[in-house]
Amino acid sequence: MGVRTQSEVLYRINENFSMKDIKIIAHRGYLIKGEPENSIPAFHTAITHGADGLEFDIHLTSDNKFVCFHDDTLEKIGRSGQIKDLPQKELASIELADGILIPTLEEILENFGNRVILNIEVKSQKKGGKELVNLIHQYNLNLENLIVSSFHHSPLKDIKTLDPTIPTGLLCTFAKGQLKKAQELKCNALHPFYNSIPKGWIKAPYWVVTRILKYYAHKSFHNAYKSGILVNPWTVNDAKFIKSAINLNVNSIITDEVEKVLKIREFFSV
Repeated sequence: MGVRTQSEVLYRINENFSMKDIKIIAHRGYLIKGEPENSIPAFHTAITHGADGLEFDIHLTSDNKFVCFHDDTLEKIGRSGQIKDLPQKELASIELADGILIPTLEEILENFGNRVILNIEVKSQKKGGKELVNLIHQYNLNLENLIVSSFHHSPLKDIKTLDPTIPTGLLCTFAKGQLKKAQELKCNALHPFYNSIPKGWIKAPYWVVTRILKYYAHKSFHNAYKSGILVNPWTVNDAKFIKSAINLNVNSIITDEVEKVLKIREFFSV
C-alpha cells in the first residue's frame, strides 16, 4: 500500500511488477492469538508474522487528541461512555485486557512510524483533520508508507485541504460509483470491501450478492488502475478472494489472516 506516483501505480504495464509488491496489511493487528484488536501487542505480533503494514482505527477525544479504538462507544469492553466525550488521558488508562491499555495515536507512531506501512482509518468524527496532519508532520512520517482512510468524506477533504501531499483512501462497502467519489475527493486510493458476504448482512441469495459485489469490485479495480489510483481491498480473509485479489494485482490486501495471505502470495510468487 506504499503510495506511488500515478505512473508507477499502473502495475499491469510495469515490467518490474512482482506479486511480492502486493502488501499485506494487518486489519486491527494480529488477532489469532487472542490479543485485543487495535492494541500495541497485536500490532507487534502482526509484524513478526509477516505483515507489511498495520490498519487501525482512530477516534478524536474530548480534548482533541486521538486514541486507537474501533467503536464510537466503550460498550464492547463492558464500559459506558462515548469516546468523543472522554479525554485522552482517561481513555489511555482503560484496559483492553490484563495490562494492555487503549493506545494513543502518539504511542502507535512512536512504536511503528516509518517502520511499516500505516493505514490510519479515521472513524466517525467530523473534526480532527488539523490535529492529525500536525501529528503526521511532527513524527515526520514517510508518506510513501502512510495512508489515511475513511468512509466519511469530511476528514478526507480536510486532510487534502491542509496538506495535499498526505495520501488518502476512500473506504466503501460496495464499489459501485465509489471510484468517481474517490476522484472527487482527490483520494490516492480506493478501499472496497472484497470478501465473502457475512451471513445476514444482505437479505438476498448469497450467490447473487457475491456475483454483483465481485462484478463492481473488479470493474473498480480495472478503472482505478487506468486512473492512477491505488486499490487496497478489505477485509480479505477467504482464500478464494485472496487468490483473486492477488491475480488482479491489487496494491495491498487488508486482512485478518496475515499468514494465510503470506502463504498464498509466496505461492503465486514462485
